[in-house]
Amino acid sequence: MAAIVYLDIDDEITSAAARLRALEERRIALVLPPGSRLATSRINFRLLAREAEARSKTLEIVTGDPSARALAASAGLPTHVSVAAFEARPAAGSGGGPRGIGTASPGEGPAAEGGGGPTGSSAESPTIALISVPTIAYPKAATPPARVGRRPAPRSQGRRLAVFLVIVAVLAGAGVAGFELLPSAAISLVPTTDRIGPMQFSVTAQPGVTRPDPVGLLVPATQFTFDLDASDNFLATGVLVAETMATGEVTFSSLNTGNSNVIGAGSIVKTESGTEFRTIGSVTLPPAQIGIVDGKFVIIPSTRKVGIEAVASGESGNVAAGAIVVVPEGENSLRTIVKNDAPTTGGSRTESSQVRQIDVDTALLELGAAISASFDERIAGATGVPTGTTLFPETKVLGPSTPDPDPVTLVGAEVGQFEMSLRAQGSVLGVDPGPVSAIAEARLRAAVDEGFRLDEASVTITVGDPIVAGSVVTFPVSVRATQTREVDAAALLAKVRGLGLPQARTVLGDYGEVTISVWPDWVTTIPDSESRVTFTVVPPSDTSGSPAPTGSAGATP
Repeated sequence: MAAIVYLDIDDEITSAAARLRALEERRIALVLPPGSRLATSRINFRLLAREAEARSKTLEIVTGDPSARALAASAGLPTHVSVAAFEARPAAGSGGGPRGIGTASPGEGPAAEGGGGPTGSSAESPTIALISVPTIAYPKAATPPARVGRRPAPRSQGRRLAVFLVIVAVLAGAGVAGFELLPSAAISLVPTTDRIGPMQFSVTAQPGVTRPDPVGLLVPATQFTFDLDASDNFLATGVLVAETMATGEVTFSSLNTGNSNVIGAGSIVKTESGTEFRTIGSVTLPPAQIGIVDGKFVIIPSTRKVGIEAVASGESGNVAAGAIVVVPEGENSLRTIVKNDAPTTGGSRTESSQVRQIDVDTALLELGAAISASFDERIAGATGVPTGTTLFPETKVLGPSTPDPDPVTLVGAEVGQFEMSLRAQGSVLGVDPGPVSAIAEARLRAAVDEGFRLDEASVTITVGDPIVAGSVVTFPVSVRATQTREVDAAALLAKVRGLGLPQARTVLGDYGEVTISVWPDWVTTIPDSESRVTFTVVPPSDTSGSPAPTGSAGATP
């Protein structure tokens, strides 16, 4: 049982090897079309030969190309000029004579074509390892010889030409019917589409710019100013204390009959409980006298009065009469006596509220915080700011504040509370981001190549989060789109009429992907008559032909 595998012109070595592995037949024929990519190198045939040998298969090459047969034969593979020749030749060992790898059919191979080299392996051929590819399961052939792949139906151009001439001759007298059989062409062009971008750049907003600048990538920034104020009542935490010292008078008495006694100013006398008083002046007590009273000798003390004042201020210095009895330190209490004949009076302590410096400082801090909070609220509310403008709190600047009244006049005031207000002015930067997108679009349109048009639906403009540095706001921008080749169908049709198909494809290939269909299929040139050619431009977004074409020229045959 043999298998026949038809290869496409673009099939690679890996595809051919995979198809060999998928077959169970022992004898396999690979049919190569003219211009096959596989037939461009002897190495490809050597790889296939090794693959077949490793799987105990016999591989033979079928091609009408003499050079391809020569390359296959040089790799040790049998070759045939046609499938019929392959089918007519028995496999090696089947009775038709031994035909090992490297043996060609008579009239085939390199010798028959006037060239070639030795069959089989060459001593100087490089050692090549076949790349492993995934095995692809193909349906098993139902009847031998199995034909796997696509086999072009054999045709004869000479025969087709003869049939065509006969038809033309028969219909020559039919007028219009004969005209319908003239050659025609249908051209379909999908214009080239290229990407633009993504382009990334930055647009800067700064004060002093009066209008958007697409060249310098600049947009205006506006400084907005707000008048701010705050006021409140504050408690005075200071205490003003007013104290007075008690005053009075004491009487010193001396029982010393031998000497006078001097008590200096500032001498301390006190009550038994320890309340102290100082003498305001000094006194001199003369010696005491001895007298007879009722027939008895008695000492008559000398006495002197002196003013006193309490050592400590306040009501504690107000003592009752007779309470001061302790003589100054150093005096002999047996010889010197002290006593207040009347109460001491005038000792007092009063307290009142007073504004301290810390009270004023605290008030200023609280008012400053209120000003700042008010500023933030004004920015968030965008009071008085045009619609579409964004304020950037990072750029806010709060100017110096003015208190009322002057804090200096408040310190020391004997009041329980005081009122204070604070006024200031704040500024912040605002930007209308709309022109940023406009500049980005202008930059994108400037990037469209000559001969292309911008696909409006593909335009994507992304403006990133702004970056603030001082009084400058920068917007990162990314833009991308697609552009499509502009196609004038009528002009291109005029260019290609009368050209050979390869030349027409070359001319149209500069504008996109072109497909040319001719009738009959052996026609090799674009008809010169505009009425025999249809030129259709297919939108790049859908090459299936379902939407209406964007442009066409010519007539449908």
